[in-house]
Amino acid sequence: MPISTVIREKRRELGMTQEQVAERLGVSASAVNKWERGNTCPDIMILLALARLLETDVNTLLCFKEELTDQEIAAACEEVVKEANENGIDAGSDLAEKKIREYPNCMKLMYSLNTTLEGLLILGRAEITEEECRRYEEKIFARYEFILDHAVEEWTRNSAAYMLVGRYMRQGDCRRAEELLDLLPQREADKRILQANVLSEQGKHSEAARILEGKILGDINEVHIALFKLMTLAMDEGREEDAEEIAKIGQKTAEAYGLWGYNSILIPMELAVRQQDVRESVRYIREMIQAAKKPWTMPDIPLYRHISQQKKDDQREDKTESEHNMEKILPVLLKELKTDPRYDFLRGDEEFQELIGE
Repeated sequence: MPISTVIREKRRELGMTQEQVAERLGVSASAVNKWERGNTCPDIMILLALARLLETDVNTLLCFKEELTDQEIAAACEEVVKEANENGIDAGSDLAEKKIREYPNCMKLMYSLNTTLEGLLILGRAEITEEECRRYEEKIFARYEFILDHAVEEWTRNSAAYMLVGRYMRQGDCRRAEELLDLLPQREADKRILQANVLSEQGKHSEAARILEGKILGDINEVHIALFKLMTLAMDEGREEDAEEIAKIGQKTAEAYGLWGYNSILIPMELAVRQQDVRESVRYIREMIQAAKKPWTMPDIPLYRHISQQKKDDQREDKTESEHNMEKILPVLLKELKTDPRYDFLRGDEEFQELIGE
C-alpha cells in the first residue's frame, strides 16, 4: 500500500479533513492533497508529527511492514502452529487472521499461513464438526483466490493457482481447473544441483549435501504421489495386474528412500480397498494404525545424513511439530475408517471392528 493511500485512509478513519490535517501540521491543504494523490511525499522532518496525528507509526506510513523476509514468514507460521497445538485450531486460525490483517499486502505471508492452516485442518478434522470444517475450507479457498488475483510475485501467484487446481478438481469443476493449469508455467530446470555445485567448489560440502538431500526427499515424495495415482488409474482401466505391480513399486520406493512407514503402506492399502480384499485391507489398516502411533523422524541413513543431523541439532526439549502432528493423524484416520463409505465392505468383519474400536 503506497504512502498516499495510507495517509488518505488513516485520515478518513479519524474523520479528519485535508484542511484539518494541514492546519495541525502547519502546511497547506494543497500539500496534503498532493500527498494523498501521490504527486509528492511529506518531508522527512514532518513524518513523525504526521504519524502521531494519524495515530500510526512511521514504519506503517513508509510501508516497511508490507514485505517480510522468509525467516519472518516462517516464524509467523510456527507461531500459528504452536497456538493451534496448545489452544486448538480456532485459536490458530484467529492468530493467522491477525497476522494477515497486520500485513495485508504481503501475499507470500498470506499464502504461507493459508497452507499452514490447511495442514492444521487436515490434522484436526477429528476435533471439529463437518460444518466447521467447511467454514474453514471456504476461508482458505477465498484466500487462495485473493492471492491469485493480487500477488505480484510469480512464485506466490503460481503456488496459489496450483492449490486452487486441486480444490476445483475436488468440486468437479474441471473447466476451471484447466484454466488455472494453463496459467502455470512448464516445470523449469531445478537450480538446486547448480547451487550444490557452486557450494562444493567453495568447499562448503555440508551445505551442498543438505541441498541435494532436500531435493531427493522432495522429489521422491512427488514420485510416490505419482505412483499412487498411476495405480488408481490402472484399476480404473481394469488393468489389475499392472496396478498390483505399481503398488509393489510404490511400497519398495517408500522403503528404499526412507519415507515414513505410513507412506509405504498407503498404496498397497488403497489397492486392497479397491479390490475389496477384506483380509489384505484389514492387515494394511492394522499396519497403518501402528505407523500412525509413531512420529516420523528423519531416517539416520547416508542418503539424508546432513539434514538428519541438522534436525537433531535443532530439536528442542518440548514436543516437536512432527510429534504434535502425528498425535492428530490417528484420530483422523479412525474417523475416516468409521464413516467413509469406501470401507462399508469391512463393516461385518470382527477384526476390523476391533481395530477401529481400540
